[in-house]
Amino acid sequence: MHDNIQKIAQEAQLAMLYEVTCINKPGLVDPVDPGSHQDMDIFTFLQSSVVLTPYFEEFIQTGLDRQHQPIEETFMAIRQIGLEAETAMFSVTNGINTHKGAIFSLGIFLAICGRLTIWKVPCKKSFFQKEIQKMTKNLLNDFGKIDRTKPKAWTWGEYLFVNHGLTGIRGEAKRGYPCVFDRGLPYYQAYQGSQQDKMIDTLLFLSMEVEDTNLIKRSNNRHVFEEYQLLIRPYFELGGVKTIQGKKYLDYLNQQFKKKNWSIGGSADLLILTIFLDKIMDKGWLC
Repeated sequence: MHDNIQKIAQEAQLAMLYEVTCINKPGLVDPVDPGSHQDMDIFTFLQSSVVLTPYFEEFIQTGLDRQHQPIEETFMAIRQIGLEAETAMFSVTNGINTHKGAIFSLGIFLAICGRLTIWKVPCKKSFFQKEIQKMTKNLLNDFGKIDRTKPKAWTWGEYLFVNHGLTGIRGEAKRGYPCVFDRGLPYYQAYQGSQQDKMIDTLLFLSMEVEDTNLIKRSNNRHVFEEYQLLIRPYFELGGVKTIQGKKYLDYLNQQFKKKNWSIGGSADLLILTIFLDKIMDKGWLC
């Protein structure tokens, strides 16, 4: 059993490494360019990815140990592990947030893996998704605990909810990550091309499907998504990374993202989840 827990955790780590080593991601860190993030580089992400693996194993083990307990209690348990994982991340990145969003979402996915012991009997994606929905059904209650008299203490997610009604990744989780299961994963698996091309096009495809709160924060513009879609759409009309015109436009996007200080870190987290799901399906743990 221990070996299987380790294998699942390694797939999660590998998904994070795949994402960060994908080059030419507009505004995002890759092996040759920090994008819009001048406070970090590829090595920051590699350090973070390595230190998180033991916590991934804890997420899985917690799901396994609590198989017969209410699933909401499992969620409360993994939230504490997530906080510990964040502390470990910050300790090796000098306080820089590289994977906070990925920790949150992968924690949920990995706990479900443990709960369903998917390495024994293949689990259907639809059932996996329903388990996520059950686990996170009370997640939006977080917003009811916001102290509206102390806005300086709000997180960015809390600010967006109070001022704009956006639920961000919490809302996506509560719905069972439809952006990943229903759109990102089918697109990724149907894609014909190299791993690099598949990741870059899936990333930008996902970024068109969800309002990335990281993009809103970096642009300081609640309505930036409309501008963003107008900028990205021609990339796909030109054929994406598979065409010379698409590649040239991708270079243009990189320049524009740096100029605007844009980053689609939330979409990058969704790409990590997409890669992870594909990997556990490839291993026969999910069908």
